[in-house]
Amino acid sequence: LFLDELPEFSRSALEILRQPMETGSISIARAAAHVTYPARFQLIAAMNPCKCGYLGDAAQECRKAPRCGEDYQGRLSGPLLDRLDMAVHVEPVPLTRIAEISGGEPSAIVAERVMEAVYRQRERQGELRNAE
Repeated sequence: LFLDELPEFSRSALEILRQPMETGSISIARAAAHVTYPARFQLIAAMNPCKCGYLGDAAQECRKAPRCGEDYQGRLSGPLLDRLDMAVHVEPVPLTRIAEISGGEPSAIVAERVMEAVYRQRERQGELRNAE
């Protein structure tokens, strides 16, 4: 599950992810029944350091720093952050640098590598998938 601009999601939507992140299942209770479903998933999230995205950027300064970043990052609860195993800060890349980069691999070559990895996984684990 990829959530882009993580703090922009409602707090209730983010908090409801805590149970399946912790237990790998989700329980639903209604008047006459209680059901538990498997819900293992990998959460990948992206966010800017502040609302405007410029906090810590050497090329353009956040005009409301540091409060802008504190408020924006404060939208995420401590218990939710505790369930995120890794955080990676990615420095911005100037557009001029991106323009210098030559073309990458053709999609067909990447697709071939993916299919080889799927084949190796099936040999190793049978027909199981990550969520099973």
